[in-house]
Amino acid sequence: MDWVDRYLRAVAKALPAEQRDDIVSELSEDIRSEIEDKENQLGRPLAESEQKALLTQRGNPLLLAARYRQDHRALVIGRQLIGPVLFPFYVRVLTFNLGLTSVVIGVIFLALQMSGHWVGFNEMLSTCLLQLFIQLSVVTLIFTLVERHLANHPDRWDLSGTGPELSTANSIDSASTSAQAGLRISRFESASSIIACTVALVWITEVQSHPFLILGPAAAFLQLTPICYQMFFPIVLLTVAEIARASINLVRPDWTRFRAVYDVLSQIGGLLIAYYFIKAGSWVRASASVADRAGDYANAVHIVNECIYYSLLAVVVLSAIQLAVRVAKLFRRLRSGTGSVAISA
Repeated sequence: MDWVDRYLRAVAKALPAEQRDDIVSELSEDIRSEIEDKENQLGRPLAESEQKALLTQRGNPLLLAARYRQDHRALVIGRQLIGPVLFPFYVRVLTFNLGLTSVVIGVIFLALQMSGHWVGFNEMLSTCLLQLFIQLSVVTLIFTLVERHLANHPDRWDLSGTGPELSTANSIDSASTSAQAGLRISRFESASSIIACTVALVWITEVQSHPFLILGPAAAFLQLTPICYQMFFPIVLLTVAEIARASINLVRPDWTRFRAVYDVLSQIGGLLIAYYFIKAGSWVRASASVADRAGDYANAVHIVNECIYYSLLAVVVLSAIQLAVRVAKLFRRLRSGTGSVAISA
C-alpha cells in the first residue's frame, strides 16, 4: 500500500459512512492528479519522500476529514472538551464500553433473579448510574487529553506504520528517518495506553476495598474468593509493565521489535493469570454477613460462578488465538530480515 492509500484510509476512518466513498474517490482523484502533474514537471516518478511532502501540505488527515463533515457535534462543558474531529471516535468508544459494562451488570442481575433474589429498582438504578459515571469520566478524560494534544500539535502526525491507520507521532517528514523499514509506533497510542492503564490501576486498587465496583448490588451478599486477591499482584504487575512499555515507546517510537516481543510476553502472562483463575473453580461466595443463610444464596453463587467460568474460557480462547497470530508475525518478520515489527495505531 502506497502513501496515498495510507493517507486516504486515514481520512476515510473519520468520515461519515454515507459520504465516505464519494469523498475518498474525489480526494483520491485530486491527489493523484496533483502527483501526476508534479511528475510531468520533473520528468520522473516522485520518490517516497516527495510523496510524503506533498501529502504533508494537505494537513492532518483527521482535520481534513472534519472539513467534509456536515455535522459538527462536540462535547462542551463550559468550554469545548472534545471537538468535531474526535467526537465520532469518542461516541464509538463510549458506546462499546457502556455496552460491555451493561452485559456484565445484566449477567449479575439475571443471576440474582434466577436464584429468587429480587433486586430493587433503586439498587439497579444506582448501579447503572455509578458505572455510567465511571465509564463517562474515564473515556471523556482520555479523549479530552487527546483533543488537547491535537489542538496544540496539529502537524504531529505520520502514516509510517504498515497498516492504513493514522499515527499522531512526529511529522511525516521526520518519520522517513525512523527505523530502516520506516515503521513507528504512534506516540498518540502510547500516551493513551499510559492514561488508560493508570486509570485501570486505580480501579483495580479500589475494587479490593469496594467490591461493589465489580459486583454491584450483589456485593451485599457476595464476596470475592481468595484467588481474586492472590492474583491482585500479578495483574498490577502486568498493568505497570504496560505503563513502562508505553513510556519507553513514547520516547522511542521506532522500537517496534521491542513492542512486538513485549506483546507476546504480556499475552503469555495474561494467559497464566487466566489459567490460575480457572483452576480456582470459584470466584465469588456468600459473604460473612449472610453466613447463616448461605444456603439461600447458593443458587445465585452457582450462577455467577458459571457465568465467570465461561467468560474466562472465552477470554482464554481469544487470547490464545491472538498470541498465536502475534508469534507467527514476529517470527515471519525475523525470518524476512525486517529491522522492525510493524505496530498499527
